[in-house]
Amino acid sequence: MTQLAPLPSVPTSAEVVVIGGGIIGVSTLYHLAKKGVSSAVLVERKTIASGTTWHAAGIVGQLRESAGQTELSRYTTRLFTELEVETGQATGYKQNGTLHVALSDLRQEQLRRNHDHAGRMGIESHLLSPDQVLEKYPHLQIDDVLGGFFVPSNGQVNPLDVTQAMAKGARARGAQVLEHTAATRILTRNGRVCGVETDRGVIATEKVLLAGGMWTSRFAAAHGVTVPLHATEHFYIVTEPLEGLSRNIPGLIVAEERLYTKEDAGKLLIGGFEAQGKAWGREGIPASFEFDELPFDMDHVSPMLERAFARFPFLETTGIHTFFNGPESFTPDGRPYLGPAPEMPGLWIAAGMNSNGILNGGGFGLTMAAWMTDGMPTRAVGAMLAARAHPFQMNRAYNAERAEESIGFHYGLQWPGRQITSARGIRRVPLHDKLLAEGAVMAERIGWEIPMYFDASGKGWSDRPSLGWQDWSPFVAAESKAAAEAAVLIDQSMYGKIIVQGPDAVRALNHVSGAEMDVAVGISVYTQFLNEKGGIEADVTVTRLQPEQFLVVTGHPSQIRDQALIRAHANPDWRFEIFDATSAYGLLTIHGPKSRAILQAISSDDLSNTAFPFGAAREIDLGHARVWAIRRSFLGELGYELLMPTEFSAHVYEAMMAVGKPQGLRLAGMFALGACRLEKAFRHFGHDIGEEDTPYETGLGFAVKLDKPDFVGKATLARQKAEQGAATHHRTVAILVEGATAEAGPYLMHNEPIWRDGEIVGHVTSGGWGWRLGAMVGLASLHREAGVSKAWIEEGGFTAQIAGTQYPIRVQLQPFHDPEGRIMRG
Repeated sequence: MTQLAPLPSVPTSAEVVVIGGGIIGVSTLYHLAKKGVSSAVLVERKTIASGTTWHAAGIVGQLRESAGQTELSRYTTRLFTELEVETGQATGYKQNGTLHVALSDLRQEQLRRNHDHAGRMGIESHLLSPDQVLEKYPHLQIDDVLGGFFVPSNGQVNPLDVTQAMAKGARARGAQVLEHTAATRILTRNGRVCGVETDRGVIATEKVLLAGGMWTSRFAAAHGVTVPLHATEHFYIVTEPLEGLSRNIPGLIVAEERLYTKEDAGKLLIGGFEAQGKAWGREGIPASFEFDELPFDMDHVSPMLERAFARFPFLETTGIHTFFNGPESFTPDGRPYLGPAPEMPGLWIAAGMNSNGILNGGGFGLTMAAWMTDGMPTRAVGAMLAARAHPFQMNRAYNAERAEESIGFHYGLQWPGRQITSARGIRRVPLHDKLLAEGAVMAERIGWEIPMYFDASGKGWSDRPSLGWQDWSPFVAAESKAAAEAAVLIDQSMYGKIIVQGPDAVRALNHVSGAEMDVAVGISVYTQFLNEKGGIEADVTVTRLQPEQFLVVTGHPSQIRDQALIRAHANPDWRFEIFDATSAYGLLTIHGPKSRAILQAISSDDLSNTAFPFGAAREIDLGHARVWAIRRSFLGELGYELLMPTEFSAHVYEAMMAVGKPQGLRLAGMFALGACRLEKAFRHFGHDIGEEDTPYETGLGFAVKLDKPDFVGKATLARQKAEQGAATHHRTVAILVEGATAEAGPYLMHNEPIWRDGEIVGHVTSGGWGWRLGAMVGLASLHREAGVSKAWIEEGGFTAQIAGTQYPIRVQLQPFHDPEGRIMRG
């Protein structure tokens, strides 16, 4: 009988404890050890990589939606090439490239845009004709293939081997890997992490990373922490050995058929991400799970296999060696959860990889190690922050239902009309039914049903995929025109409303804000919350309601995140409290030249510009209700944000519509708001501004008051202003594409390179058609080592590369709509 080696003893303390031995947990341990954290410990319930990691396909790509994420993926590919040399442990990594093919004009345009993005990021890529596709991938049926996109520096790796290599590298630097050691509880003292209880003893620590893969959600929920994810079944087949199959054949992705392939020791692995998957583990993951497979559901997978047999004719005469089904965890929005858990200081999350754990493995491990030791991630990961999760997303039924759809977010056609269909109708604004009755066409955002545009016909979303002119464009045009000529009413009740109150409320807000918060009661301030590098963590308005009470209005994705940020930077001795008032208040906004007259008709208060100027906040009569009115407009028109207790929303809405409709007031959705804000060059947090952008670089320096007492990021911003002044190395600008039309484009979207004098000098951060201007407009970030000065911009000569073609653009610091802001302040 084989004698098992005794398990190493559990240490009594550690600087960091990592829970979970998959690729992400082991990579973080490895990078912690590289940073000199010698007492880092990883605990794994069974053996490392035995959950999801071991059966991953292992395809490694680099291009992501942002420059920061792309850099992290590029780091992963570099790491995989170095690990084997460093540790002597084979990883199976090879750079055989990835090949994407297009079966439609829309997908072909997306591939051309990806090629442009790759060029901006310095990643070699090639657009291929159908014949060139066949040359790269001889086994493919190409009768309906329009073209391809090939990235030679991408590749594939053996997931189990690369995880073992990282573990070996971590151990060599003093870190410990404790297999067959289950974490049973995270211990806290005064709400902060103080240790991890395992089934073999307690480890005292102040820092814990929870990287438990598909186990994470339930383990976190047991501690009051929300990490929304759920396991689904993931299927693939592996053929018998194929004669003539090159070991260097690239990985293949046919997104429209939801298929992928990779070479596997002379065989071909063929898998896919179906549009509607199967949730697994609804009652929890079995305690015995280790390197387990799930039953192969042939009925469920048959449509995918039929597409595969048609796409790869050789399958008709080739045997299938393996029919595989294994669990992988997916999140409600298809993005991972990374960073500090807002509910428990000292706990970090890295989970919900959505089948991208291997290609994210190196970069995410690097990021989490830096975050846990230096206090900041290596690159911005704002779209993946753990703090974006909302408490309702702890619901298990919600996560299971959504995971069955989110497995399909990977593939298929991505376009603005692609809508989520699962777990709908969860969160509704107070006027939900009234808006539907007026033809609101809803989209889902973090559970909210949000009106995107209004179509009285009730036809709903179009199923015609397009990256340009949409079937709903005429409705958005009419709503935008009404904002310019009469007035529009938008229900923005889904926005976060946060009350900060107490004797030190002003102190807490001033500490994280660039602007001065110590203003008179009845003043609304536009500001950014900042990080230590001067980067933008939130874009908000703050209104002083009472001497010790402030209202923060933020975007609906930031409802939890912004509260956590205020708390994280506050002195524990400060006396203040934070109350999430999002559900307590409705938020209706009205914009347009007739908005004042409409409100004045149902209010006894003086709403003249003299009595109620731009930026002011007043509690006023409106109909028979009392409403906080704030003079602001994200559309760049004369406008008001109206905040009222939820129960008054219907009454205020009816009163405004009764007097407003005869004057041309109409309902508008978020598409019109987005189009108008682009014309006005208003920055959108998460697209145009983020954690790596400072206010001076983004044209928001007016919202920074360096003469106020110390605040987060002040030293960095003061140094940047002193050294670079107005000509920072990076600068956000407004752009307009010469000669574009709404019907034919070209359409700006995101990441299009900006050229001047034969060099790439920036990229588009957001763009679209501006209906008031009748022009294609957007925002872009320009970079120049000598400084992006006003004079350099005015010299002109800029072009935007859109789907492979360069178009002349106008560039300026001011918005193209009402550049002086007279309309909004009138």
